[in-house]
Amino acid sequence: MKIIRLGTLLAVASGFALALLLLPAEQPASFTLPEISNGDDASDPVMEAAFVSGELTREVHSATAVELNNGDIRVFWYGGKREGSKDTAIYSRVFSNSAAGWSEIHEVMSRRQVTQDTRRYIRKLGNPVAVVKDDELWLFFVTVSVGGWAGSSINLSVSTDNGNSWGPVKRLISTPFMNISTLVRNAPLLTEQGDVMLPAYHEFIGKFSELLRIDNSGTVIDKYRISHGREAIQPALLATDPGNAIAFMRNSSEKHPGKLWFSHTDGSLADWTPLAPMPLPNPDSAATVVQLDAADELLLVFNNHPSERDDITMAWRPAEDADWQLIHQFENLAEGEKIHNPFSYPFLLKTSRGDFHLFYTWKRKYIKHVHFNRAALQKMRADAGMGS
Repeated sequence: MKIIRLGTLLAVASGFALALLLLPAEQPASFTLPEISNGDDASDPVMEAAFVSGELTREVHSATAVELNNGDIRVFWYGGKREGSKDTAIYSRVFSNSAAGWSEIHEVMSRRQVTQDTRRYIRKLGNPVAVVKDDELWLFFVTVSVGGWAGSSINLSVSTDNGNSWGPVKRLISTPFMNISTLVRNAPLLTEQGDVMLPAYHEFIGKFSELLRIDNSGTVIDKYRISHGREAIQPALLATDPGNAIAFMRNSSEKHPGKLWFSHTDGSLADWTPLAPMPLPNPDSAATVVQLDAADELLLVFNNHPSERDDITMAWRPAEDADWQLIHQFENLAEGEKIHNPFSYPFLLKTSRGDFHLFYTWKRKYIKHVHFNRAALQKMRADAGMGS
């Protein structure tokens, strides 16, 4: 019986490997670069903070957001009794720039729905990420059938009405090893060819980052390894020009902990520079980054500590060769307060209007939202002694 099972496993793995080998030859990707908006520097500073996840579940985690074609902001997160419990589902609500404000919270994906669509037993749901692709909204998210996050797979559902309703769930084929241990955390990019470039990572045997190239049908047609070994996960990807990108990664290393990792392409998406530690610390937690007024001017939000998630801090890098400057602290655990991982998984969205929406997990009880405009950012830099 054991021999039969081993043979079955080898046959499945060989089938996946053969499928990958038969993929069409790589077509160079050309990123669609976002328009860079400076915002309204003349307006008054605006900074508003609120909890947006409500009281539907005991715990919430891993928020992500996207700007819709009509200018509204849709946020997603997952919640349940705890991370990994069987009642986890993905929730969403919309922030309107009109006087309407926030919509009601809706459950957009459940274990039952995914089980029905994929015809697979689903034990729990996890990290969502989204991207607007033409007139569609694509939602990628993680599911696990057996075991922990190392047994995860990526799924895709598409909406044609800005997320009010969703099409059937499709399980992506992303790895030849039983199609498990692939997760997502940060936002995808688009290419001029119409493909989606999805940052992904693995947590089984190795802990490494890669890019999945996905065509219009939602099929993985290529993949590019960013890192190797067991050191870097959850890549945050930015395009520096149509053919190149940079990636900031969570440090999961046991030998070299305590710093964020950085890598950039070396001529093509198939070639990335070796991992380099940044001067900024990292407590084995997610980070988020956006471009400001140029491809090399960046805002990064992260936990500013080598081992604890006790704060949420924003750093600014004015140009590629400049030093990172700490300009604002959104959260800081009160002195004497002891909570495990109180603030984590920030996601920063810069809109086409030039303002910012930051979402993060607040003490695992809520998703917190901070909305600030360009004038508020200027004030942060001035207060930190960075000028305008």
